Amino acid sequence: MIDNATPQADPPTQGGSESTPGRTDNPMVSRFKSIAIVLVVAIAAFYAGSLAEFQLGNYAPNWTKTLLFYTPPKSNIDYRALDEVFTAIQQHYVKPNADGVKLTEGAAAGMVSALGDQFSRYLTPAEYRSNQSFLNGQFAGIGASVQQKADQIVLAGILPGTPAEKAGLHVGDVITAVDGQSTKGWTADMAVNAIRGQANTQVKIEISRNGQTMTFNLTRQEINVPSVATHIFDNRVLYIRIFEFGNRTATEFDDALKNNLKGSVNLVLLDLRDNPGGYVDAANDVISEFVSSGPSTILVERGGKQTKKMVTGNGRAFSNKLVVLVNENSASASEITAGAIKDDARGQLVGVKSFGKGSVQEDFLLRDGDLHLTIAYWLTPKGHSIEKTGITPDKTVALPNAQDEYAVEQSPNDFAKDLQLTAALALLEA
Repeated sequence: MIDNATPQADPPTQGGSESTPGRTDNPMVSRFKSIAIVLVVAIAAFYAGSLAEFQLGNYAPNWTKTLLFYTPPKSNIDYRALDEVFTAIQQHYVKPNADGVKLTEGAAAGMVSALGDQFSRYLTPAEYRSNQSFLNGQFAGIGASVQQKADQIVLAGILPGTPAEKAGLHVGDVITAVDGQSTKGWTADMAVNAIRGQANTQVKIEISRNGQTMTFNLTRQEINVPSVATHIFDNRVLYIRIFEFGNRTATEFDDALKNNLKGSVNLVLLDLRDNPGGYVDAANDVISEFVSSGPSTILVERGGKQTKKMVTGNGRAFSNKLVVLVNENSASASEITAGAIKDDARGQLVGVKSFGKGSVQEDFLLRDGDLHLTIAYWLTPKGHSIEKTGITPDKTVALPNAQDEYAVEQSPNDFAKDLQLTAALALLEA
C-alpha cells in the first residue's frame, strides 16, 4: 500500500514589521505586490493550461502546454476519439439522454479490459462494496464461488446450508447463463456481480453438467462466509480448513492453533482446497505460524524491483508435523501459503496441481469507483513463479468426484470418500 505523506506546517514568520496605513511607496509593500502578481499569473496560467488540456487532450495548443507552465502526463490516449464517441452517442443514438455515468464506467472498464489481464478490473462503487463484503465474510448471494476457466464460468466451491447447495448445484457445473443472459465472454467477477444481489430476491442460473442443460431458480440470502473451520481426527490430528484469506483469517487461525494444539493433538492438516485467495498479509500470517524465519514470498514490482515479505517470527506450530491439501481451485494467497511451506520443506503437499495465479492486485479508490489493478507478480521464497503453471503437490492424489470432498462444516462429518484427505491423514500419522 502507498502511505500518504503528512503535510508540514509553515513556520511562523519571525521579526516582521507593520506597514503604515495609506502609504503605497513602502518598498516592502511593493515587493509583496510584485510577488502576488507573479503568483496570480502563474496560477491562472496553470489552470488555463490544465483546462485546455482537459478539454482538448493531446490536441491542445503547444502554448498551453509549455508557455503556461503545464506539462500533461505522457500518454498516447486519443482523448478526442473518446469525446467523438460520446458526442455521437448523445446526438444520434436511438434512445436519447444516454446515462453519462454509465458511459463513463463502461469506458473505464473497457480501458482496463484492454490490458489483457483477467485479474485487473474497474469496479463501480456498488461492485467494490460487494467485493469487500466477501472478504469481510458477509454478502447476499447463493453461497457458491466461481472461477474462469478458459472461456467458461465454473462453480469452484459451494457452502453447506446455502441456496446453491439446497438447489442441487455441484462443484464443476458450468454456468452458461444468469437471468437469461449468456455468460460467454464473461470474467469471474462479471459472473459474481450478476449472481449477487439483494437478499430475498430471485436469480435464475442455467448450467451445463455432463452435456445436460439444467436451470435453477434460487432465492438470494445473506451468506456468512466462515474463514476458518476445525475438526480433530483420531485425537491426534488438528484439521484446519481456510475458506478465504480475509480480514478475520489471521486471528481465527491463531485461535484455532491455540485452542486445539494440546495434549495428544500435535499433528496439523491444513486444507486449502477450493480457496480462491485473498490478502497477501493474511497468507503471510498463516505461513508465520509454521515458518520461523525468512521470506514468505517475493513480490516483483514494476521495473523488476523485488521486495521480500518476511514472516513475523511469532508462531505456534514451528515444530508440529504438517501436511497441506491443495487442488485445482487453490489460488492466489492459498498458493502463496502452499508455495512457502513447500519451499521451506516445512510440510508436504497432497492433492492435485493448484490454479496458477502468481500476481498481486491492489485497489485504487477513484472518485466514482475502484481500480483493482495488478501491481506485482509474486515468487515463492526460492524464486519460483507459479503463474499459469500452479504448484505440483509432493504426493498427487486425484478426487474422482468433487462431491466426495470432506465438508468440515456439516454434521455428521463423513470423509470416507475423500481420497485426498485419507492420503493426507495416512502421511501425517505414518
